[in-house]
Amino acid sequence: MKINSNITAYITNNAYAQNEKRLGAATGRLSSGYKLNTAGDDPANFAIAAKLRSMIKGLDKVKTNTTTGMSVLETAEAAMMETQDMVHRLNELAIKSSNGTLSSSDRQTIQDEANQLIKEIDRIAETTEFNGMKLVNGFFNDRGYTNELSVKVMDYSEQVQAGKYAVNLKKDANGDYHLENSGVDTTTGQYKGYKDADKLVGMTDPTKATILKETVPNEDGTTTDFVTVKGVGDVQIRFEVENGKITGNPLELNLTGRGSMRLQVGTEEGEVISASIPSMTTTAMGLAGIDFRSKESSYEAIDKVNNAIAYVNRARSTMGAYENRLENTETFLDAYNENVTSSVSRIQDTDMAEMMIEFTSMQILSQAGISMLAQANEAPQAALQLLQ
Repeated sequence: MKINSNITAYITNNAYAQNEKRLGAATGRLSSGYKLNTAGDDPANFAIAAKLRSMIKGLDKVKTNTTTGMSVLETAEAAMMETQDMVHRLNELAIKSSNGTLSSSDRQTIQDEANQLIKEIDRIAETTEFNGMKLVNGFFNDRGYTNELSVKVMDYSEQVQAGKYAVNLKKDANGDYHLENSGVDTTTGQYKGYKDADKLVGMTDPTKATILKETVPNEDGTTTDFVTVKGVGDVQIRFEVENGKITGNPLELNLTGRGSMRLQVGTEEGEVISASIPSMTTTAMGLAGIDFRSKESSYEAIDKVNNAIAYVNRARSTMGAYENRLENTETFLDAYNENVTSSVSRIQDTDMAEMMIEFTSMQILSQAGISMLAQANEAPQAALQLLQ
């Protein structure tokens, strides 16, 4: 029998401490509802759960993007529906005006009504907006660069070597566009301009674009190269250096494209749906300048109106297809979000019934440990009887 080292008390105390630790963990999990409260609980699953929680937040924003996109398309289609009604009325007027029994006064009356319909169609096209963005005036059908850009190189200095370089067209905070060359250091050297404009501009997808070059003489005897890019794709501007200088004339670059509204429908880069909203202007539909004042022009008007009807029908069908796709995307996002949330729950949420059993068990063992520790501490008292 030893009194200096109470091994039984040490063992009992260690067991009690372990039970208290497990009791504290069970209490924390029951109070928070999570079985992973710190990274130390399960580092691997904690990291997985954190990533999935971030994905859930992203999916919530993605769904918002999708529903907003549907609202945009529904707004655009509502404008198209009104336009369609007016185009049908123009068709009625075209058929009516082609009747040979009408007088000039009758035809002028028809023309007056047609003029008002034309103005109203254009008004709807120019005023239909969503969040300040015009929807059916071609803004989302020619989104890349909707205005003509005049790009000139003046007093532009960089150290260059002979060859061809890519140039980026960037827009600054003031709305101005600048050409920025990549991969060269700045030093003294004057760029007087460009030459061979048709060789300067290229498309990354040439099958979807056309490049037109035109050289126009200026009043001062110089000439200016114009390059017009039409179609879809990214534009690259290249210049060739000779003897450390680029010589030539300023380049006027007019860019037009078939841009689209890009909706982020996923949590990763590139998970987008592009929706191109056709223009509903009378010019786009071929109705500008339509004439009902003679029988012959009325015959031509019938063809123009029929083409416009087909144009609007295609546009509305396109909007319907986009809306159906977004509805399917929304359904998928709901299911995806549900599955990811379920996965997070399985990883980090507390099973309350199981944890309550753990808590009760640890609570009983803790109380028993206190009793056993008291008994172990009394054992050395028996040694006093041997000393009497």
